[in-house]
Amino acid sequence: MARILLLGGTEEARRVAEMLDEKGASFIVSLASASASPYPGPERRGGFGGEDAMVRYLENEGVEVVADATHPFAAEISPMAKRAAKRAKVRYLRLERRPWRRSAADRWIDVRSLEEAAAALDNGSDVFLTVGAHSLQPFLMRRDLRLVVRTIEKPDLGTRRDVTVIRDRGPFSIEDERALFARYQFDAMVTKNSGGDATAAKLVAARERRMLVYMVQRPRGQPWVNCRTPEQLVRRLRWYI
Repeated sequence: MARILLLGGTEEARRVAEMLDEKGASFIVSLASASASPYPGPERRGGFGGEDAMVRYLENEGVEVVADATHPFAAEISPMAKRAAKRAKVRYLRLERRPWRRSAADRWIDVRSLEEAAAALDNGSDVFLTVGAHSLQPFLMRRDLRLVVRTIEKPDLGTRRDVTVIRDRGPFSIEDERALFARYQFDAMVTKNSGGDATAAKLVAARERRMLVYMVQRPRGQPWVNCRTPEQLVRRLRWYI
């Protein structure tokens, strides 16, 4: 039994778990990925099997509040979690980090989707992709592009054998990003507007090189954000600790 269900997968969620663990709270962390690094406290891994199954889980486990600290681009789990919480008559709170904001020196092109970004890239471009291991298909279909992919998980490249893959996890320093950009001489970068500090150095490196950045905007229809920092979320959870 756990009073708090923490939906994780971000550094913010890890910090929330650390603080809840320090306070001796009754909570469980839910992680969608089986390969995610361990969190403090008890865990469950994998999906819930749909909204009805999540409602049953909340009721059977005696959950009193769902603390959603998933990734800003987790477009399916957050709306489902809010609906499930409402049906199970438990509270729902959402933590989402602030998006990045462009500066006057940035050369960003805002796009609504990965497909729009892939279609907009100039023929024959050298492209740096930091969109996640499961978001590459629109770019892999562009055989004219020379792609460098940085991802935590191993990507499925299909039949492409000419893609450079860098397996790494942030945070990344500005010095490292400058060296990476100098090595590959990218024409453009495609990234999701995830926000946060862990991977923001790439934006500085791109700005310094006056490089085009195709910035994929956050999905629409996400639940209302209650908190912007782990500390704010833990304060909102104080009645359940």
